Amino acid sequence: MADGADQATAADIAARVESFVRDVVVSFEHDSRWGSHGPSSELVRELRTRAAGAGVLTPHVRPDGSHLDHRSTALVLRAAGLSPLGPTAVNVGAPDEGNMYLLGKIGTPEQKEKFLAPLLSGQARSAFLMTEPAADGGAGSDPAMLQTTARPEGSDWRITGRKAFVTGAQGASFGIVMAKTEGAATMFLIPLPQPSVVIERVLDTIDSSMPGGHGMVALNDVRVAGNCVLGEVGAGFSYAQVRLAPARLTHCARWLGASLRAQEIATEYAVRREAFGRTLIDHEGVGVYARRQPH
Repeated sequence: MADGADQATAADIAARVESFVRDVVVSFEHDSRWGSHGPSSELVRELRTRAAGAGVLTPHVRPDGSHLDHRSTALVLRAAGLSPLGPTAVNVGAPDEGNMYLLGKIGTPEQKEKFLAPLLSGQARSAFLMTEPAADGGAGSDPAMLQTTARPEGSDWRITGRKAFVTGAQGASFGIVMAKTEGAATMFLIPLPQPSVVIERVLDTIDSSMPGGHGMVALNDVRVAGNCVLGEVGAGFSYAQVRLAPARLTHCARWLGASLRAQEIATEYAVRREAFGRTLIDHEGVGVYARRQPH
């Protein structure tokens, strides 16, 4: 649980993030560079440049590399979520936020310099490759069904398999891949793009907020160096919990921000739109909910 000092710091950061999202990011919500598979790289760069100028880029990570605790982070992510583009703009969106957390916990100094530092600075994006196509009998909500394999080859590894719903793979600088190694699971850091990692297609989904969309990815005998193993060989399942347990909650915090914004928009409409001789807010049912929101 956060102490009073942490909460006060988080509240200040969240207030600055909220101001930035409302005053700057919202104005980009009709930008033509935001398509059905997410904002373009150009739009992401512009938003993050503005966030850096406002002092709110990657605000959940302290200058020494440590993270705010989960309760404090939730305050910041709720503020970022007030716009669908907010988490990307201030660099607290999935999958990068979770990958930052995992790399900060178990990455080697060399891995942090090569992979984590560009992520923290907002200069790079990442992907997390765990879920697999159901048609292949692969891992979905049960990671024990993992079909992707990694076999040692000298000091290197060869990874083969297919992954599904890979958020942000298109345009990512690296991915964290879960693969089977002698019955257990291991995580690997894979630099991207490379010819042996093929984005088969980017899926059409109801989400359009995440850069790179959500892709189906083939890992065609991908060769990675031994120093790209993340953590210990065979410890992938436990590391997945380190990453995914808090990441589920961070989604909720961002979506809470989106829900609050949606209610604001609905309330603003209800107090000005007239139907059947009076404003919507004066109709039974509508007013019960709309009046819960200041207007």
